[in-house]
Amino acid sequence: MDYNREGILYLLDSILLSQQNMFLVELGNLFLNHVFVSWNKADCLISDKHVRKFLVTDFYQILCEKQAVYLEDLRDYSKNADEHLLIQTKIKKIAEICLSLRKKEFHDEIIYYMNILS
Repeated sequence: MDYNREGILYLLDSILLSQQNMFLVELGNLFLNHVFVSWNKADCLISDKHVRKFLVTDFYQILCEKQAVYLEDLRDYSKNADEHLLIQTKIKKIAEICLSLRKKEFHDEIIYYMNILS
């Protein structure tokens, strides 16, 4: 699948810090703008199955890459306590997402918001 990996990595920082009630909406919007750009068009062949596959394969890999960057940032002792707290918050959110990726309900919610936003 061809998608804008750099765009996802860049925008993931702000999405990880978003409020809980807006997180899935922003995630659905991210996927619509950078992965499934032809979602819900008349000639679109993208199905829920494609979204689920992306979530458990490619998106999981992106999260792992981002977490590795954050773990490296934690080793940077030139950062102050507030910066370290933000990094720890992002790492915690990634762990929560990775656990949620196992659940069909999480996939369903993302697909629901993608349908609404498209």
